[in-house]
Amino acid sequence: MQEKNQENNSNWKGEDFVNRWHSTYTFMPLFENPVKMPELQVFLEALEQHFGKVIPLQEDAQMPKSAPELLGFMLMEHTVYYEADKREFPSQLLICGADAFQQEIWDEMICANFWACSNKETFLPRCKYSLMAMNMVASGLPMMEEYGIMAEYADMILEVFPDCIGIYWPHSQSLTPREYYEEPHWHNPQNHFLDGGLNVRFFRLQGTDEMLFDTLGLTAIGLPDLQFHCKNLEPDDVVMFLRNLAAYLYQYGDIIEDGNTVEGIHHERWVCQREDSIAEPLRMVLDINPGEFAGGNRS
Repeated sequence: MQEKNQENNSNWKGEDFVNRWHSTYTFMPLFENPVKMPELQVFLEALEQHFGKVIPLQEDAQMPKSAPELLGFMLMEHTVYYEADKREFPSQLLICGADAFQQEIWDEMICANFWACSNKETFLPRCKYSLMAMNMVASGLPMMEEYGIMAEYADMILEVFPDCIGIYWPHSQSLTPREYYEEPHWHNPQNHFLDGGLNVRFFRLQGTDEMLFDTLGLTAIGLPDLQFHCKNLEPDDVVMFLRNLAAYLYQYGDIIEDGNTVEGIHHERWVCQREDSIAEPLRMVLDINPGEFAGGNRS
């Protein structure tokens, strides 16, 4: 699978997006009807309103008309310094042309964890067309600046494409309807990226009273995803606990070491340890051991 292949959405299926860090980040705006591209000037003015001075990468720039085409923009107020070149380069945002959306990239497990989509039965069949939006030359930015730009780019896409019904985030396997993404879900607005870039998954383990929770989306941005194997806890409480811990890592970085503890749901001290993930996709996760509530043979 090629990370930059825009010719066929089916190439975007698989674990590659979630089990390793990516130097570029991608999301996919979704549409029910064929996509109506805005004029270049409209798109450029929207970019400048959100990101300051912006310059198209091509001299004869025009909005992409089909899937293989793309258009890039340099964000002149968000630059990255490269030591090898002894100079700064502007980070970039790209948009690719529209294509038919191939729902085959969504298997049963992915669809089961579309928690932001409350009406999946009616919403999923409407996802018929898509764009691709991504960044480049941005991995040297501070984390919250890089992904804050992506969160705001998604906001901007919703503004200039009023027919966009939602966004699929392949790095977190999260689907966010327009109404969900437009609604604030964090006390700190700097965490807005996590509305799409974070997915907290929930599994009931058959034949037991145990539950497994994990996150998707953090590994792709250079942080450890989280894992929580437990019993006798309220699922909503666990989801909130993992969301808060994910936000902490997003703000402060990968600073929790093996053997460190975090405050539990009832103010316990829960030990953290890096382990191989229980659920696919296979990756290294930060496992939180909830003591007396632990699943498996732990306590």
